[in-house]
Amino acid sequence: MIFAPDDAPGSIAGALSDIADSACGKSIIQLLELISRKLGSVDGDGDRQMLDSQEEFDEDLDSEDDYDDVEEYFPDDDMNPKPMLAKQGTTSSIEGWVKPTSEFRHRIRSDLLTAKGHGFKVGHLGGLLDGLGCYVSLSIRLSKLGISEEAMQAWQIEGSEYLVVIFHYPNGYKTMDSMKSYDAPTARRNFGVRVGISSTYKPTMHEAIQAFTVLSKEEEKRRESESQSESQSTLHKGFRSSFISRPLNELFDERFPTLLHYRYNGMPWSGAELFYNDHYGSSGAHSDLGLSDAYLEAENVSAAYPTIVTADHIQDSPSQQHSLPLIGMQFVLRHFVRCTEFCLICFTKMPDDLQAIKPYVCDKPLCLYQYMSLGFGPSIEHEILSQPKVVDLLISFCYASARMGRLKDFPSGLSLMVPISSAYDQDYVNQQQQNYSTYGYGAPIPAPRPPPSGLGGEDTQNIRYNAATRELLFDDKNAKCPFRSGDWVVIRTTDNAGRAFHCRVSDTSLYPTVQLAEPVTPTLNDNTSAVAPYPGQLGYGAPPPPTPAKALAKPTATTPANEFRGAKYYLYNQNFDDLDDFNKRESIYALLDLLPSVDILRQYLVRKAQSPLSSWVDRLPPALLGILRWIIASNRACIMQVDDHDEMAHGKKGEERLYGMPGWAQFRFAMGAPDKERRFIQAVRESTERLKLKYPTLFAWHGSPLVNWHSIIREGLHFNDTAHGRAYGHGVYHSLDVNTSIGYCGYGMTGGAWPGSDLKVNSALALNEIVNVPKEYVSATPHLVVAQLDWIQTRYLFVKTGATGATPYGMPPGSTSKETKPLQSIDQDPSMTPRGTADKLIIPIHAVSGARRQQSRSLKTSSKKRKAQATGSSVYDPIELDAEDDDDGASVATLEEDLVIFEDEDVFIPQQDTDPLPTPNSVKGKSKASGFLSKLVGSRSSKPLTDYAPGTLDYSTLPMLQPPAWATSAATKRLQRDFRELLKVQDKEPAHELGWHIDADKIENMYQWIVELHSFDATLPLAKDMKAKGYKSVVLELRFGKDYPMSPPFVRVIRPRFLGFNQGGGGHVTLGGALCMELLTNNGWSAVSSIESVLLQVRMAMSSLDPKPARLDSHGRQDYGVGEAVEAYIRSCNVHGWTVPAGFREMAYGGSQDQGHGSYY
Repeated sequence: MIFAPDDAPGSIAGALSDIADSACGKSIIQLLELISRKLGSVDGDGDRQMLDSQEEFDEDLDSEDDYDDVEEYFPDDDMNPKPMLAKQGTTSSIEGWVKPTSEFRHRIRSDLLTAKGHGFKVGHLGGLLDGLGCYVSLSIRLSKLGISEEAMQAWQIEGSEYLVVIFHYPNGYKTMDSMKSYDAPTARRNFGVRVGISSTYKPTMHEAIQAFTVLSKEEEKRRESESQSESQSTLHKGFRSSFISRPLNELFDERFPTLLHYRYNGMPWSGAELFYNDHYGSSGAHSDLGLSDAYLEAENVSAAYPTIVTADHIQDSPSQQHSLPLIGMQFVLRHFVRCTEFCLICFTKMPDDLQAIKPYVCDKPLCLYQYMSLGFGPSIEHEILSQPKVVDLLISFCYASARMGRLKDFPSGLSLMVPISSAYDQDYVNQQQQNYSTYGYGAPIPAPRPPPSGLGGEDTQNIRYNAATRELLFDDKNAKCPFRSGDWVVIRTTDNAGRAFHCRVSDTSLYPTVQLAEPVTPTLNDNTSAVAPYPGQLGYGAPPPPTPAKALAKPTATTPANEFRGAKYYLYNQNFDDLDDFNKRESIYALLDLLPSVDILRQYLVRKAQSPLSSWVDRLPPALLGILRWIIASNRACIMQVDDHDEMAHGKKGEERLYGMPGWAQFRFAMGAPDKERRFIQAVRESTERLKLKYPTLFAWHGSPLVNWHSIIREGLHFNDTAHGRAYGHGVYHSLDVNTSIGYCGYGMTGGAWPGSDLKVNSALALNEIVNVPKEYVSATPHLVVAQLDWIQTRYLFVKTGATGATPYGMPPGSTSKETKPLQSIDQDPSMTPRGTADKLIIPIHAVSGARRQQSRSLKTSSKKRKAQATGSSVYDPIELDAEDDDDGASVATLEEDLVIFEDEDVFIPQQDTDPLPTPNSVKGKSKASGFLSKLVGSRSSKPLTDYAPGTLDYSTLPMLQPPAWATSAATKRLQRDFRELLKVQDKEPAHELGWHIDADKIENMYQWIVELHSFDATLPLAKDMKAKGYKSVVLELRFGKDYPMSPPFVRVIRPRFLGFNQGGGGHVTLGGALCMELLTNNGWSAVSSIESVLLQVRMAMSSLDPKPARLDSHGRQDYGVGEAVEAYIRSCNVHGWTVPAGFREMAYGGSQDQGHGSYY
């Protein structure tokens, strides 16, 4: 790991980041030389060196282009060769271009046709078929992914847009076989991924290059901010980053190659990710890999997702060549569509009971810190500009929850520096009321203040403050200045200790005089539980409400005296994470009292169009900005203001606004996982078909006190906590009468209201859509109590505000909002129609997803093809999956340049220059088309071309072993899986093309397999010898150890006997019958190697004519013994310098440490 200190110039940090991968495998001296060379053009203070400062050395230095190629720099690389990361004999190259052979081009077509066959559109840019650097893109329309309209709205995407994944191959196309052999740094040099959204199915070359351009953090944040701002006003025409692009890009860069290795070790995606999080960086032995059953268990995925989202190419096609782009795309879909199920930083699985429509981080403080510091969350500037009411609402909910002592989750891990707790003692007398009446009446009981926590109190130095000049004067000029420029302090003058103000330190250079910025005075409210009764709220038996208390009077603006007065100061030097919960809540609402109204923040951003809020350095303390960002980023619900000025200007107000609730601010409101809408639709469909419902759903109110809404919008509706008792059973309580729900939300509790709010929120209600089966509820009278959470879907949030004379954001002063009935409304059950404050509710048709809206017959039948492609039989199916790429006008036609890659310009014939060894497919009479191509054209030999007859081998003459006592669960499971995959291949392929056979009925020990190799090319000397001696096959034995698949199997020949190397034989068979192949040693073995590939390479080795062909021995004993094979294997390893696997003898002898040379066992 190479990194620079926090105060290092950005150019140095960027250079060190660029060389991290190149440093892999270097010695310390080489590493220092590399760093020195890379940083040679940047001096200590970050300035560029003068061009003529080192003229005398110019002739000795290489060109700048040579510096970038670090692999060519070190002269002693040849003396320390790197281990081969790819299998020999392949056409791929780890660095540089790939030779564009016919086999190479066919593999590309095979991979991309496989991806196309799974429902994705394929595009490419650059020299794909020429073996040069290139880009491959896979895409799918977002409407096919089963994402609800509410989730799309929250994620700022459109169903007509494409999810596009760009795969970058800087050194030519790489197959999955190559990727499996790469370590992580090598994979990153040869393979990159970027995820984004586009209006078309592929990016332009400029967009692809830009997607992989490394930007500084500041530039990257600026581009994301611009992208978010534009997404609200204009429809994007090209490739752009999505809300989750940065986390996904980093997930691919850091983990994908390693996760692939785990996948091919038998783990599903969930197990691989769990294993990574549990073991990454640990020093555990490889033999422990996957021992826990938790890593091997199949993942339980919601059946509500479409098949294309849950498909797994590795698991579904174990015997085929796997398409790397397809697997990468499926991995993207796993984390894009199901993004709320995973932490955005560490990607661990979130709790199953967490239902969120927006992704967030887990409860690890480090994840929250990285989420905030790396800018993964939403832009607070964008949210303030686009939805000021929503931001006001979120702040108000958090403030009320903290003020009333209900806030339980905090922005921990951010190291926010706040004032010490003693700085607030005189401001908040009535602290954190812990209980509340159901209806808001009655005096709350203040929570007891804990002992003082944090750092010490005010500084012991005597100071004086001049309010006119905003200067602090320290009496002891010899003492060290306790401040630094940029620090924030709280000042209290001795003549007015009850009034505190907060200031930023501007200048300390003239100490003992310290210059402060303009002071910020908190806006304070008296926290008595004042209640404003709602007209018509009767029958609850509560006493008359008390008279609301007035806010503390603001001091009259007077010109301050130009004199120094005694004062105390409290520095912002308390780490928020070290506070107890009480003081954390106090710090949150105390800092929020400093926050100007959202409208003022919005006006500032409009004036300073290119500046973030952090540039308002004299008004907003960094800790306050951190809390504000946390409040906005931790919101996991989708809340959209209905009557904002943009919609009103375009005449769209009537489409969204509900009729029957005058005087209440309305918000579209959605919660739950992205598939929550789909699960709700399935419940509606099932109930409708089962009960023949005329009105499948109803709408009802849910009321909850203001202090609960901060947690509701993060956790969703549930009934884990009991606030008002459960006299009518366990479930979520609803009512058809708004007054009943108003009573349960503590109407008019203004004591916990955020004083800076423009809305002055004092009550909140949710209007939910519910499956209309009251007889199956827990209770249907007097309240609707629903226990099935999938039967409930939130639709609206209503907020009663205390603002008087206020006008909506951006509207002219004096503007009023009148109730208008929506043009199109939902037909409701007359007996179950909810009532608002003025009349029965009329709910606009836009309250439900577009696919459920009743359309005219002409619209629904305009495209028979489109109608036939719906996933469900009723109008309650929100998802339409397209059967073809270009099924309707919403799809983009595939370009000719992308269609041509699927056209074969020649028929694949194995090239002698790339693969000189005969294979099972090289026998005479075989069709020229093979593999994937043969399946496409349907060509196959009409008669078997082998004299081998399965089932004729006499197993009584073979050394069969009993299952070993040291067998492990992990190895046994992996062997069983590999054995099943081998049988699937055997059942599917013709015997003469396959070239090997295993008799499943005779294998009783998973740690010992008997395999026959047959159907060798008749022109080979080996085949001629076998025919002359009457052998139909070469009998192999494979013995496996307890560390499999981390250690290779022991492969040996049982019969017939081959000529040894010193006798003129070949075929890589030793004198004792063992195979002389690096693949079968620790040096060449990979845990992702399949037994099928082992058999193929053993067969190819036996068929090799170089340096000498394999021949049979016509003399001596018929069968090889295991003892002589063991000794021959060890001799070969010693000669070639290969590593013998640990515990090899025990494994080879079936459990005992040693046996005689001639023994079978």
